[in-house]
Amino acid sequence: MKTDLLGVINLSGEEGFFKELTEHRNLAAVPFAGRYRLIDFTLTNMVQNEIANIGVFTLEKYRAMMDHLGSGKEWDLDRSNGGLYIFPPALSQDAHEFRGDLSNFHLHRDFFLRSKENYVVISGSNILSAVDYRDVLREHKTSNADITVVYTKRDLPCNYCRPIRFSEQNRVTAIGSRGYEPSDETFYMETVVLSKNLFVRLVDEAIGRGEYDLLQSIIRSQLNRLHVHGYEYTGTSQVIHSLLSYYRESMLLLEQWGAINDFQHVYTKIKHEPPTRYLPGSTIKNSLVANGCKLEGTATDSILFRGVKVGKHARIKNSIIMQKSVIEEGAVVEYAILDKEVTVKRGQVIRGTAEEPIVIKKQTIV
Repeated sequence: MKTDLLGVINLSGEEGFFKELTEHRNLAAVPFAGRYRLIDFTLTNMVQNEIANIGVFTLEKYRAMMDHLGSGKEWDLDRSNGGLYIFPPALSQDAHEFRGDLSNFHLHRDFFLRSKENYVVISGSNILSAVDYRDVLREHKTSNADITVVYTKRDLPCNYCRPIRFSEQNRVTAIGSRGYEPSDETFYMETVVLSKNLFVRLVDEAIGRGEYDLLQSIIRSQLNRLHVHGYEYTGTSQVIHSLLSYYRESMLLLEQWGAINDFQHVYTKIKHEPPTRYLPGSTIKNSLVANGCKLEGTATDSILFRGVKVGKHARIKNSIIMQKSVIEEGAVVEYAILDKEVTVKRGQVIRGTAEEPIVIKKQTIV
């Protein structure tokens, strides 16, 4: 049965976190885990929670994401009623100024008014998790909350994350600035559930006051006026907010850890690649290898995306090699991230460190 939730994937606050991989794509379209894009996890989670009407609100550099999502067929969202909608950003007349995510929602308010769902769930794409949105909605109703925000616990520091505070019965009293330290107990996962009518009203009121920020104008400003409830998520979460966090969270997959393990299946764009060919002389140890690769060299503790070619006597270690990159004979790649279609010529050496992995831009020849 379809969930009474309208899905909103809010990308307007996710631009430019690490330009090494977002120079020509938005953060939601950054490749992850050998065959996926970051947005696949949020979109899959909404679909598996039986949310059948989903809007993606963009800001910039969204061509790659649109190409990836297409009609939404792989997520069963290519429908005549409902399905997947991708909305352009609300820019000023000179096409340079973007005031905030509320301007996006207000420009496309008909999407909300015409939907049949009574509640809205808003989430980003760079905090990977398998939050049960249906359970969030149930607790939202049971607690008689006006707004419910999702939070979780984290042991490591995170300069992107926002600490969150509560009073009795999980009523939210404060959401801090970015900069979560181990002394903080919980952080805000940038996921919100509230009634559609309340959301539209709050957006209209904020726009009328000249305010455009979802967190500040819809949530923080209502903490003393409305019942803002906190829902605790106890599963795995991965926060992708910097180049180093992207590298570390990717490498954790090789230890069988990550939000991907909380999904029965993660949907993504289907590409009909042949099976990977492990040719004589190839040695693959503790690595994640997608289909379509041709391997003659060595890969250790690495992630190889679709269609990667590794030549004879080439060595890859602690690295991420994206789609259709070529490592020629005798080349060495260690502690590096190679974007799509990079070629490392014969005998070349690329060597970074675990704290400073080297990034090679898309279609570069080294």
